[in-house]
Amino acid sequence: MDTNSMIFRLKERLTIAIAICTLSACGGGNSSNMQKDVPTSAHQTALNSKDKAKVEFNYQKLIDDLVSDEIHGIILHVSTPNRTFTGSSGTANLTTQATLQPDAVYHLASTGKVFTALLAVQLHQAGILDLDATIDTWLSPEIIEQIEYGTEITLRQLLNHSSGVYNYSDPRSNDAYVEFVLANYDKGITNQDFVQFALGQPAYFKPGKGAEYSNSNYALAGMILDSVLGHPNAHAMRDQIIDRLELGNTFSVGIENQFGEITPGYEKQNGEYINTWPILSHVTSASTPVASTVTELSTLMDNIFNNEQWLSSQAREDLIGDKSRVSVFPGLEYVLGLWKEEMQGYTVYHHNGGNHGYVSNNLYIPELNTSVVYFLNCGLNDKCLDAFQTIERAVMESILARPEV
Repeated sequence: MDTNSMIFRLKERLTIAIAICTLSACGGGNSSNMQKDVPTSAHQTALNSKDKAKVEFNYQKLIDDLVSDEIHGIILHVSTPNRTFTGSSGTANLTTQATLQPDAVYHLASTGKVFTALLAVQLHQAGILDLDATIDTWLSPEIIEQIEYGTEITLRQLLNHSSGVYNYSDPRSNDAYVEFVLANYDKGITNQDFVQFALGQPAYFKPGKGAEYSNSNYALAGMILDSVLGHPNAHAMRDQIIDRLELGNTFSVGIENQFGEITPGYEKQNGEYINTWPILSHVTSASTPVASTVTELSTLMDNIFNNEQWLSSQAREDLIGDKSRVSVFPGLEYVLGLWKEEMQGYTVYHHNGGNHGYVSNNLYIPELNTSVVYFLNCGLNDKCLDAFQTIERAVMESILARPEV
């Protein structure tokens, strides 16, 4: 089946469902895959413990048990002060049957929103833009007049989803934007292309009067960043984030595809598994900006919370502090590019993402200096999403029940 014949039923309604899935919705409870054996796989890259006598949670067995004909490959990274595990299981490429490696590069989908938010914060700190300026400062009158309350919305409100701007991938709407991508991806898809499907639509609420996850917010933010910089924001993202942190396998999708070889992502169509990367590689969007590895995404989070030389306390406050926080419901807030959630007495910053062929999750617990990142290349089918949630439940339970591990 050629690439053009795919999609078509792969409406991204499921994408938004996974993008807004939170720990309280996907986590809690016990997993039948929770084991207490010591991992032994050759794909495991590191395993250290201060107490060798203690039986450790078997992360490798967890992912090994989940891989199947429909769940092609899983990569999992768990880093605590006492232990680091990076393991993979399954297949990277269904054509070559290549084994999935722990350092494989995946499309992050919405998990990458933190890169966009972080760049905006850094530009704010440099005085290049103002997070609290209204978006009509940068966007054309032709766009602003088609966004309800457009002259009242700030850039910060775009980045924390308190703008009220209609989501072009609203699961209750039709999928015109998906059909547009399918018909035009070979020409390149941009933030402006996605935004057109939000223009003229009613706002969810007045700016600052609610919180509603909207990919349109980040597409608009990407347009603003490009306008301020005078060139694709991917170049500044590389200079300020990717190269500064030496993230050698991280790159901006659609702009820097030559920087890395991405693992295929698969969706099933008419009984066949189709690699979606040939389409997604042409999509450049600040709502799904980058591809990366599990360890490099973990490195980013560690630096966000712990590297004062790279990210000042003032910048960190702009990213996750009180001014940027909006309440979604009790115990769950959105900051800039991340969810903030209270779980079993700990604060967890996280964001997951799904795109046809790829699902990913990124979680960080500052009090425990603990990072969890995992990727699957089986797309948005029910079994893949079940596996996605099983991993989160089991890993977070293993960490929060025994935080010393």
